[in-house]
Amino acid sequence: MSGFKPFAWEGIKVHSSGLRYNVRLEDYVLRGESGGEEAVMFTWSYTMEKGDPSRPVIFAYNGGPGSPSAWLHMGLLGPKLVEIPGYPSFSEGWRIRDNEEFLLDQCDLVLVDPAGTGWAGLLDQKAAGEYYSVAGDGRAFARLIAGWLKDRGREKSPVYILGESYGTIRSLALADALPETIDLRGIIHIGVSFNVGAKGAMYVEPNVRRLGANAAACRYHYHQDVEEEKFIKDAMEFACGDYARALLLGSRLDRKEYEEVLGRLAYYTGLDPDMLRRNHLRFSEQDFMLGLVPGSLLSMYDSRLTHVFKSGEDSTKYDLKYDPFMEGAADIFEEALLQYAGSELAVPEGRRREASSVDIAERWDYAGYKKDTLALPEELMKVRPRLQMLFVSGRYDLSSTFDFVDWYLSHYDLDPERTDRLVLPSGHASYVGAGMAEELSRRIRKFVCSSR
Repeated sequence: MSGFKPFAWEGIKVHSSGLRYNVRLEDYVLRGESGGEEAVMFTWSYTMEKGDPSRPVIFAYNGGPGSPSAWLHMGLLGPKLVEIPGYPSFSEGWRIRDNEEFLLDQCDLVLVDPAGTGWAGLLDQKAAGEYYSVAGDGRAFARLIAGWLKDRGREKSPVYILGESYGTIRSLALADALPETIDLRGIIHIGVSFNVGAKGAMYVEPNVRRLGANAAACRYHYHQDVEEEKFIKDAMEFACGDYARALLLGSRLDRKEYEEVLGRLAYYTGLDPDMLRRNHLRFSEQDFMLGLVPGSLLSMYDSRLTHVFKSGEDSTKYDLKYDPFMEGAADIFEEALLQYAGSELAVPEGRRREASSVDIAERWDYAGYKKDTLALPEELMKVRPRLQMLFVSGRYDLSSTFDFVDWYLSHYDLDPERTDRLVLPSGHASYVGAGMAEELSRRIRKFVCSSR
């Protein structure tokens, strides 16, 4: 990005509810220790016109790493949202509608695109090691938030941070890097991924821990005559009881009991009993995504969706390019954001936009982060006695499963009085689907109110 010129645009808008607000789009330039420009982040700020300088403010971002905030912007938090009629089908297309639960009545909102995403970028390629890492990315976001608050005289505002997927890891590194003078009041985690790259070990059988999410998918495809909560609850009780015992005992298990466990495992997972027998009652995530609906690939991001393999496609392994959720949704939120910004706001002219960067994800440095992201929430809540956390999961998410959060909250010492939990009948992007954005927005509104 040679010859870089910072971009800024500001305007007054009126929401369909009658709410008047200010919207500002701008670059935030990050400088290195020598003072040279290294990177730029891009912000979309929605603030009340002549608002209270002590109003709460939510800073939100997606994950990847390598993704801009278009998903959260057009899926949950912006004044306009994407609607996909008939979801989990994409056959009826999509449209843009007003956000009836726009959170600006409760708090100001800032959507952030990290360096290398959207219209943000690296100004010095030699600085990639800093910004494409857990630690450096966290520091960059902390600098941005501190700068945003100072520039607007908002140092007294309670701060909330909201991250999705990798963004939940970012939230931890960011919170740890944020000056204690900033009143960090709450963290909202959507699609919890603390275990990715974590230093700490998870001493639990993966098949036991994930069986709830597997059962949710199986029930959707094969057992809709059974009440969903009961099916999942029974599967999870089986996982923690007879199934865990069978995995522990192995060949020492009585043959009759083995066959009973095998039958129940096949029932709750929908997988071929012969395959389960060959693999000693175990199965991989790939086994499940390829085996639940034979001849099809189950979506990692929403297990209600399937891709039927065509001639010439490799049906022996999971490939992101065939994931049916990404096939249907990958471009929607980016296109909607560009349509909204182009018609109602403004965009930087002549600047290339990166909708998503696999290159950033492949280069990302997890190993260099010194702290354990599994243990860090405990530390943060001890250091900040007013800090609260909201954990949000989608029932059909196989990437960041809801039962991981159940396991996590039962094994780490997070104050239950300052911890809230929500599981929605949705996928990894838990706000996608009829009524999901509204339900999640209402819970976020309640969360912000309760922690003030």
